Amino acid sequence: MIPKHNSILLFSGGLDSFIAWHYLKYPPALFFNAGQSYIKKEIEAVKFFSRKYRKMKLYIDNSLDLSRWEEGNFYIPYRNIFFVMIASLYAPKVYLVGIKGDRVDDNNPNASRLMSKFLLNFNDNKSVEVTSPFYKMSKSNLVKWYIDNKLPIEDLLKTISCYSKKTINQCGQCNCCFRRWVALENNGIKEEYDSPPWEWEGAKEYIKKMKAGLYDKERTEETFLALKKYIKI
Repeated sequence: MIPKHNSILLFSGGLDSFIAWHYLKYPPALFFNAGQSYIKKEIEAVKFFSRKYRKMKLYIDNSLDLSRWEEGNFYIPYRNIFFVMIASLYAPKVYLVGIKGDRVDDNNPNASRLMSKFLLNFNDNKSVEVTSPFYKMSKSNLVKWYIDNKLPIEDLLKTISCYSKKTINQCGQCNCCFRRWVALENNGIKEEYDSPPWEWEGAKEYIKKMKAGLYDKERTEETFLALKKYIKI
């Protein structure tokens, strides 16, 4: 039987959730092995952190297999909704780490409110809350907070933010790698990628949409700040 906690952090071993674990003062961490195609890299990352940080209480949940629903762009519809429902069985307060400017349908402030409201209808103690500590912070600001608190950069670079199953490294050719690169670059942290993120074909689409005003202003400014060091916009 799994002990009930006051709160729990959805932990992927990625940049955002790793920083959130420090920011929130080390809550229990929950990783879902849901059959995602890039699962091997993520599991290795979360296990590395659970070994290095003895204070980390890590749960690996194998109760979901969403692999059949993974789309060509690695997106799994409703993934976070499934994760949050099960996470609420571990703790009434669930940290689903979203950041300012997120456009994912199931990971933004409104989605968190809707999930909280939905779960309250099926919970007798009426105390379920889904939230993120970073809805008012950009990814670059997350990394800045980490640096300002003198936390180890080498551990930050052990996180995995990549959808590719073809490499053990960061591929540099997916939207996760691109956003990661922008945040690190804007904080003076260099990292190796299989391919330069600024040369990724998808970066052109980001530029086009950002120039059209389709993204959060701060996210747009931070993205252009990083890109201008390498290409003409």
